[in-house]
Amino acid sequence: MRKMTMVFWLAPMWLSAQSLEIKADSASAVYAAGDVASLTILAKGADGKALESGSLKVSLNNFGPVVITNAVFDLSQANPVSVSGTLREPGFMLCNASTKVGDKEVKALFGSAFSPEKIEPGCARPMDFDEFWDTAVKKLEAEVPLDPKVERLEKHSNERRESFRVSFATAGGKRVYGFLCVPKGAGPFPAHVNVPGAGPGVVAPQTHLADQGYISLVMNVHPFEPAENIEEQKRLYGEQDRMLKERYGAPRYCQSGATERETYFFYPIILGINRAVNWLAERTDVNKARFLYSGSSQGGGFGFYLCGLNRNFTQGVIHVPAITDLLGFKEGRASGWPRLVESLPEKDKAAAIKVAPYFDGAHFAARITCPVRVSVGFIDTTCPPSAVYAGYNALKVRDKEMAHGISMPHRVFPEIRQRLDEQWLRKK
Repeated sequence: MRKMTMVFWLAPMWLSAQSLEIKADSASAVYAAGDVASLTILAKGADGKALESGSLKVSLNNFGPVVITNAVFDLSQANPVSVSGTLREPGFMLCNASTKVGDKEVKALFGSAFSPEKIEPGCARPMDFDEFWDTAVKKLEAEVPLDPKVERLEKHSNERRESFRVSFATAGGKRVYGFLCVPKGAGPFPAHVNVPGAGPGVVAPQTHLADQGYISLVMNVHPFEPAENIEEQKRLYGEQDRMLKERYGAPRYCQSGATERETYFFYPIILGINRAVNWLAERTDVNKARFLYSGSSQGGGFGFYLCGLNRNFTQGVIHVPAITDLLGFKEGRASGWPRLVESLPEKDKAAAIKVAPYFDGAHFAARITCPVRVSVGFIDTTCPPSAVYAGYNALKVRDKEMAHGISMPHRVFPEIRQRLDEQWLRKK
């Protein structure tokens, strides 16, 4: 039976940030393109009562440069105040409101969707996309031995589990690094793969998953051996960014080397983690019928990458994915993190525009064949909701669902994680 897309509405009637509350005339905050969204904004003082003086600044935009409304309201004349706006093209409208309560500025955001199911990526999928990545995978396997290194970690092992530091060879003479944690017992055990969000990465295995009966593999995106503690890891991470900036002129690792496909930072990382997943799938203690992925932000983007590139996965949860809709700016909206082209020196932008489509999560999404769940934050300004939907809409698999976090910034609400990860992905 075909399973249709379901949407979970997770917003209260009122969304508050300190003493500003924003309410939409639609409980779902979803409209058809061209329809008008009416918002009511109530400014409260410290006593919880409506302010009777001061001003309220309100702007509406498309999570990008298109300004819909820019207004200032006199709270002595009306409170709450009403504003309205629309998008004629599929996308998201962001309301940004601010006022002063005493000497403190109070802000609030609210997002409204307009025909989000029709949002398309800001760039076409390259005709040779599949050929490029399939060839890259085969070339790596033919030319570079996997060279797996597995080191037992005594301090993370006990009577219930065995923990290991692992690494694998990848393209460009680099290695990818991570942690494996295996429950003790006969098995086979379900497998759980994760890539962390942006930042320094992790320095220890995900022991809680092994204690729940899962073989856990977490892989960092950084091609250096994880440190013993997070402070040293941050130092290594900062040093990597400094060296990459000197070499490529890009602010961060995730933007470096983007003038060529094979030099972009994520190229050897994607290939390396993909073969780490294959290595995991070949273990005799793995239950291949339950081979799972879950990740958020950068890890969400890698969910599109890995589930699209690797056929071992049987289910995937992709939270607020980054590295998706990388050329959204060409459609007049904010591109997905890490704003790849926009962040580069002017001299590199033309080349990066040609490279970016090969690393757009939306184009990997079209390859995915396993059931998928995705979450989106309606006020996420790091991974804009339009970028998330561009990836979600590219999924061709029938068994897919989207969870709406209407008041959710760049994080994952516990109730969404509980519903998608615990009740769906890891349901036994």
